[in-house]
Amino acid sequence: MNAPTTTALMQLTPDNCVLLFTLGVFLIYIELNRPSSILPGAVGLLLALLAVAPLFHQRLNVAAILAIMGGVLLLACALRRPTTAITPVIATIFLVFGLLYLVQGAGSVRVHAAIAVPCGLVLGAGTSILTRIARRARLNKGLDLERARISRPGAFKS
Repeated sequence: MNAPTTTALMQLTPDNCVLLFTLGVFLIYIELNRPSSILPGAVGLLLALLAVAPLFHQRLNVAAILAIMGGVLLLACALRRPTTAITPVIATIFLVFGLLYLVQGAGSVRVHAAIAVPCGLVLGAGTSILTRIARRARLNKGLDLERARISRPGAFKS
């Protein structure tokens, strides 16, 4: 019973793996925006893991993996502190090229541009937009807390 499932997973093309991974990350983003629901995050994590597993049976390009990691690192830096507008653009370019050249296969065993470009754009631009929203919310929360301390000095103790 487990053999057909494992075989079916191994038959996922790299294009399908990238699409499933992007969908999984998108569902995780939905979970982060609406933390009371557990299902999108759980399904998103499952899809992301199921998408990555078959890729380990392919011949992966180390430079592409480093490009993807560089894009993720740039997006993570943008979450921690304000960056220039070019940082998310560079991170998205890293993601697109990393996805495009991820698999070093002969013939059709690769990630096609029609899949890599939209998925890289969704992951890069979507993450950039969400990090800006999160940073702004964190800043507003700090400002609101400071306003509350000033208006009612005895209510908040540090």
